[in-house]
Amino acid sequence: MNLIEQFGNSIWNFRAYHSFSRTRGSRSFLYIFLLFLLVYLISSIYNGAQLNHGIGLLQGNLAENVPDFSLSNGKFYFAGEMPFRIEEEGFTFIIDTTGQTSLDDIKNTPNGILITENELIVVQMGKTEITPLSMLAPLEISKDQIIQFLPALKMLIYIVFAIGFIFAFAGKLFGILILSLAAKIATALFRQKLTFLNQWNVAIYASTLPTLLKLVHTLLGSPLGGFLFFIYWGLAIAYVFLGIYYMPRITEAETVPAE
Repeated sequence: MNLIEQFGNSIWNFRAYHSFSRTRGSRSFLYIFLLFLLVYLISSIYNGAQLNHGIGLLQGNLAENVPDFSLSNGKFYFAGEMPFRIEEEGFTFIIDTTGQTSLDDIKNTPNGILITENELIVVQMGKTEITPLSMLAPLEISKDQIIQFLPALKMLIYIVFAIGFIFAFAGKLFGILILSLAAKIATALFRQKLTFLNQWNVAIYASTLPTLLKLVHTLLGSPLGGFLFFIYWGLAIAYVFLGIYYMPRITEAETVPAE
């Protein structure tokens, strides 16, 4: 089977998992590497475009609509009326050092930034990151410095994505290792004779549809939220069990990868 046939059969042909389990380790590794690379590139380009758009909006609004501000000694100072709020095309930006505004005011927005006297809160595609400004205490930052820095931040985003691929792929392999444990349980339950490499291969191909689901979830703006975790693993484990269930009973000699 070529890579395209492997891709298709891993989704809708459970009987193909017998053949998948016997695939050489290098070939199955190449499959998951290329699949993950494609998915990561698509999601990175999408997220990068969203961030670049947000940065462009932020840069224009900072220059034209935002009063002077500064960060000094780990505290944020703002010269305008508060709460200062900008909302445009799904992006929300709020400055409020009075304590009247909290995370609840932006957590339901697709993309948003809230700056308080002591925290920087960033919401991106449903994920929230909170950074205490005390961590930036040695820095002295002003409005003009940020406006000059924002264009360089666009390039930095893609550099971070490129470096992040290594860690993300390592996380993917760890997830497949965990999924291999489910394959081990299914092997015993259905009285199959599979080596660890056979089970590892089954886990790789069983992760195809969940990986695609995760990509679609990202492109649609993360509508499932935290439920994605349970759907992802439920689907992956179901594919492992079904793939092994539909395997014919094999002999010990057949457990060695043959392709």
